[in-house]
Amino acid sequence: MTTTAPAPAALLSNAGQSTFALAGPLTPLRGGVPPVVIRRLTRSLESMTATPTAAPACPELAFSLRLSRASDESSSLDVQLRACRLKAEALGYDAETIAAAAANAYIDDGVSGGSALEGRKKGMARIMADRPVTVIAWKLDRFARSVREFQKLLDWADENGVRLVTSDSLMDSADTSGTGRLIVTIIAAVAEWELGIITERSTSAHEERREQGRWISGKAPFPYRVERRNGKAYLAEDPDAFALVRKQIDALLAGGKNGSLAATAEPLPIGRQQWRKLLRGVVLRGQREFKGKCTEKAKGCKHGCVCTPKLVTEADGVTPVQFGPEVIDAATYKRVQDRLKELEAGERAERRDAPWLAGMVLCSQGCKMNGGLSGRKKALYKCENGHGSIMADRIEPQVFEEFRDKHGNELLYQVSYSGGIDHSGELDDLDAKIRRGNANLLLMEADDAADLRALVADLKATHDRLSAEHNPEVTETWTLTDTPLWEAWDAATEDARRALLADWGCKVTVYPNGHPGGRVAIQWRPLEKTPEDSESAAYQKAA
Repeated sequence: MTTTAPAPAALLSNAGQSTFALAGPLTPLRGGVPPVVIRRLTRSLESMTATPTAAPACPELAFSLRLSRASDESSSLDVQLRACRLKAEALGYDAETIAAAAANAYIDDGVSGGSALEGRKKGMARIMADRPVTVIAWKLDRFARSVREFQKLLDWADENGVRLVTSDSLMDSADTSGTGRLIVTIIAAVAEWELGIITERSTSAHEERREQGRWISGKAPFPYRVERRNGKAYLAEDPDAFALVRKQIDALLAGGKNGSLAATAEPLPIGRQQWRKLLRGVVLRGQREFKGKCTEKAKGCKHGCVCTPKLVTEADGVTPVQFGPEVIDAATYKRVQDRLKELEAGERAERRDAPWLAGMVLCSQGCKMNGGLSGRKKALYKCENGHGSIMADRIEPQVFEEFRDKHGNELLYQVSYSGGIDHSGELDDLDAKIRRGNANLLLMEADDAADLRALVADLKATHDRLSAEHNPEVTETWTLTDTPLWEAWDAATEDARRALLADWGCKVTVYPNGHPGGRVAIQWRPLEKTPEDSESAAYQKAA
């Protein structure tokens, strides 16, 4: 039997589906299996009709507001907005349009008028993207304080059919006459000139305040506070903050597990990075560094231009201006810098979870046994090469008890220090001043450099005198006391006890189970009887 295929027109039932079949007669397969007809649903013809997307409508009215400093009340955003609304009413806009423009004002807050238009992301850049029909600003300098940027704005407005208007009626870009454009260009040039005057006046005021040691503006750097004297701002000591910083610096210099940057930064109201920056800088000496705007486009300028932080000095270019009292003196500052270099070189503080006998426990093969936790989260000592482990409570109480029994009645020595003159900090300060003085001498005419040359000579003489006196060696005096060692042990901190055990040469060897002498063997280093080598005296020194 031969089946005739339906006409192609019959295959289309409606616009919502299409049917596909083999053309021509269909011959059934052997066994009477009917032929295969493939059907597929498709989108309706209506849904396949392209619907054009309407272009977003440009705002009919926009207000452009710009404010350089929040403290300038005469040109505040409220003042500008009020003037723009009044101008919009004068141009004939209805209340609803004005309200919408005010609610969606384009605001550049804290932005200089001399900056590029594209860089003003929240205000001018959005205006140029949205292309409103009319843009109103308070005054021409709210648009830009640069002739170049203002001309760029005018060209953009002409190309996009945007009308630029100021509320004081001095500008209307709809006036394309030669006279109108000339007046607008002159006003823009005056605005740019005013910006230059303002910048010069602000720079001069900042320089004067810096030379007088006055605080310029903003929040005081930690750990200082701002104090008013005769209506002028100065940095003053915050007693609590000073005490806290000095305490943390002492901990940093002492080292140990509580002497890392992370540990010493924890009690402070600043983060670790800010703490590191504070320690590296000159703020703790009561001084300031000035960082101007980089004149180079490349980041990380190495050219010695004004982007490099410079110490604020007096008129001689050598003596640092003292903005506030010193938190630390020159000698301590040098020790801090040396400590930071040690940490940067790879020295690491002990782990916070280091076991009591860290570094003192060995397995029977002589391998170091590190601290760790068992499956039940209990402290243990584990051989680093897998030779075995032992619970901490099997070793530590035995070591402590034996230490008290063998050495607890030893008498302590009181150690006092005398002599020693350390001028390292002052010498570093003098070296820096001499370098600054010599650098300034190279830039000055010979006739004008007499005073500075005399100052540098005085600094060198002082440096020579302090170098001759510099002798940091200290004489120790040991005096025997009636205090037994066990009393000091009971009152000691964890770090002090660990240091004491190490000083006495504590060595613990752990043997496998079944060892004839037991699993734990404790050894102590023999002591010399001279006070200088007395470990109890050494502990008294540490305590």
